[in-house]
Amino acid sequence: MSDSFIHDALATLITLMVCGYVVFAVYRLLTRNRPDLRIGWAVGAAMGLRILAVIALPFTGIERTLRGGDELGFLATATDTASSTFGSSAWLDSLTGSLYEFVFSVQIALFDSPEVTLRFTQLTLAVLGLLLLAVAVYELAGPRAALIAMWLMAVEPTNTFFSTYLHKEPNMILASGMVAFGGTMIWKHAQLRWISLITAGCLIALATRPYASWFLIAAGAAIMLHAGLRHGTSGGVRGLALISVVILLGAISAPTVLDATTDENLEANIQGSQDANAADTEANLSLEQVDFSTRGAIVTNLPGRISDVLTKPYPWQTANTSQALGAIGALITLTALFLLGRELWRNRGSIMERAGPLLYVGVGLLLAYSLSAGNAGTAFRYRTHVLVLAICALVSLRYLREAAGRTALEDAEAEPDDEMSPTPTPLVPAA
Repeated sequence: MSDSFIHDALATLITLMVCGYVVFAVYRLLTRNRPDLRIGWAVGAAMGLRILAVIALPFTGIERTLRGGDELGFLATATDTASSTFGSSAWLDSLTGSLYEFVFSVQIALFDSPEVTLRFTQLTLAVLGLLLLAVAVYELAGPRAALIAMWLMAVEPTNTFFSTYLHKEPNMILASGMVAFGGTMIWKHAQLRWISLITAGCLIALATRPYASWFLIAAGAAIMLHAGLRHGTSGGVRGLALISVVILLGAISAPTVLDATTDENLEANIQGSQDANAADTEANLSLEQVDFSTRGAIVTNLPGRISDVLTKPYPWQTANTSQALGAIGALITLTALFLLGRELWRNRGSIMERAGPLLYVGVGLLLAYSLSAGNAGTAFRYRTHVLVLAICALVSLRYLREAAGRTALEDAEAEPDDEMSPTPTPLVPAA
């Protein structure tokens, strides 16, 4: 065996051991005060399936076709950063603006990690995000709902694939999991300390995909405001504190948001990207050009783009294996959204109580990615984030509705029926 092979094997083994320990430690921490939360096998399956995908995909011969070319550019930049002096502007720029490249650079600088080793780190970040989402379901709907949600997310094929991507997706899965879990803890218990977890998740998103981070920040603020109103009377100071935090956050961020949504900035950023993607007439997955140049145009045209993100590519649009997998992903998403829509109808009147934090984060990400998606191929990657939140919301709503139905039935059976009850025999005969 060559020295390079031994080096790569040792680097991979060490990385796998560290990643496994991190997942185990986080799992133990989350279950320490939740003795009935038993999702260890599902978490292990999520790790195992993704590791298997990393190992098996190169043998298919189409790995590079499936993964696209973005990875090569990110790796090249990360390699350049790793070769520079630590603490230089290249390192600082990657830490604050390209966090995924910073993660690659650290591993390359420390261990000269091969590509496969970098993928193990990526899938670990994604599994940690899924674990946090499952625990959020536990807080909302109990241990069995959390187990079902974790298994569904563990085996969902599009998430399994993109969890191993040398891209922004694993970071964003982790960020959304942190915001959803932290928001759920505030939602259920009005505990202010969980604001720090929401903040950390938003910072990860800001350093990974800035435009999406603003929608995650808005989702976190909406959760805190709603939770503050829910706990305002019973939570006392904590409920008022949550409302105050949201008001302060709104006052601080309002000038930035207003500046970012001026006609000039919308035209230069969002509309420019849309025009560039629509101009690529050779791409069979280009989406129809839309007008996002003003705030009014966004309100008018965004619903159509949301439909594109959730449904395309259609089966007849596929031109290669990667796009065919995208069509399969669209069918999975549509099935999950159909079932979620049915549960939303059946849970009307109790929707937000039963799945509010998950819906806030899911809708926020859907809006963010619908504004930025320029072609169906990119949208296929984006909707992975929406899908895991839809699965969690679906499981929470369904399980809580069924539990409420069983409780109502048990209460009805426990109440005596006055009309059917026999007339008690008097103790003293009538005169």
